[in-house]
Parts: sequence; structure tokens; C-alpha cells
Amino acid sequence: MQVSFSAPVERQAHGRATIHLVTLPDDEADLLASLGVPRGGFGSIKVNASIGDTTWRTSIFPTSDTFILLVARKLLAVEQIEVGDEVMVALEVNV
Repeated sequence: MQVSFSAPVERQAHGRATIHLVTLPDDEADLLASLGVPRGGFGSIKVNASIGDTTWRTSIFPTSDTFILLVARKLLAVEQIEVGDEVMVALEVNV
């Protein structure tokens, strides 16, 4: 199963650490939550994620009402993406 969507890149500070992420839109989050695929640690779902020309194996993590995809700073640099930029994301669920 694959889903695609566009969303802005966000930055959140957690103590001394900063993370970059994309929040899944409600429709895509609801679809992925309903799949019944095995969940990993913290309720994560394993996916292949693609942004621009970069594809990597990772997990999406549930929040109280959606999922988030963490995005490495290196990927942002390679794809020339800045915080606030709208990006096209493709997720393929690994089962």
C-alpha cells in the first residue's frame, strides 16, 4: 500500500535536541491506522519514505491524532528543503 501527500516541514525543539518532521494529513493517517499492520516500538509503522529524489526505510510514529515522519537534516540539505517548505511525500507500508 502506498499513500502520497504534501505537507510542510516542521521543526520542534525537545530540550537541547531539535527534530524535523512532517505531519500526515488526517485522511492518510486514518487510512494507515486502519490497515491493521503489525506495529513496532511506540506504535510505529514501518515504511519506505520518499521526498524528492531521496528514498529511505524508516517508521512513522503515532501522536494523539495522526502520525509523524521524522526527516533528517542531511535529507533537508540534499533536497534543498527549508523549514516551512511544502514537500511531496510518498509512503509505502512495509509488512
